[in-house]
Amino acid sequence: MRHRHAFRRLATTGLLAGGLVAAGLPALAATATPAGEGSAYGLALTGPVDVPPVPAVASTTGNVRKSLLRQDRKLVKASALDVDASPARAGSSVARLAVPTAELAADAVSAKCVDGRGAAHLANAVLAGKRLDASPPPNTTVPVDVDGLGRTALILNKQQRTADGRLAVTAMELMLPRGKGALRVASATCGRGAPVRGPAEAPAPKPVKHDLPVTG
Repeated sequence: MRHRHAFRRLATTGLLAGGLVAAGLPALAATATPAGEGSAYGLALTGPVDVPPVPAVASTTGNVRKSLLRQDRKLVKASALDVDASPARAGSSVARLAVPTAELAADAVSAKCVDGRGAAHLANAVLAGKRLDASPPPNTTVPVDVDGLGRTALILNKQQRTADGRLAVTAMELMLPRGKGALRVASATCGRGAPVRGPAEAPAPKPVKHDLPVTG
């Protein structure tokens, strides 16, 4: 009898333990699934003089928002910079943009990313006296000569995947000549992260057929 009771206790303990393990499996699986994250910034400059992303926000839970009244630098001037982010979406807008050395200006520049899909919008954007497309296709590239710096390129609605597979949308990216850096205007990133086995890939740039020379 003692052996049978002992066997029952072991069996009951084993079943309980098995139940606890089984109950814990979904929680472990959920923890292993990458959570969504959104982030955004208004302006960033890399090069001889770095300007960290301003204003900048990021969120994996609720919605966060930040604003900057004005940004006044030697290369770029802008006002009313607004950014917001939540796990599934992000947005950035910059008003009264001016880059004098590139003869680049816009009433407003914005980028948004929703559930891993992005878009950019340019309001009255002008480069060297010529109007830019208000809703450019992803990775539209415009050749440009910047006064005192040389030949470079302006990328509109730049879209690329981050290392974890999320989508990053930058409304404008002005490359500095000879790989010296870049000016980025209105950037938003969103989506659910996932492991990426190879290097992140971006859609092939779409060159604009006509040159828009910029002179000082």
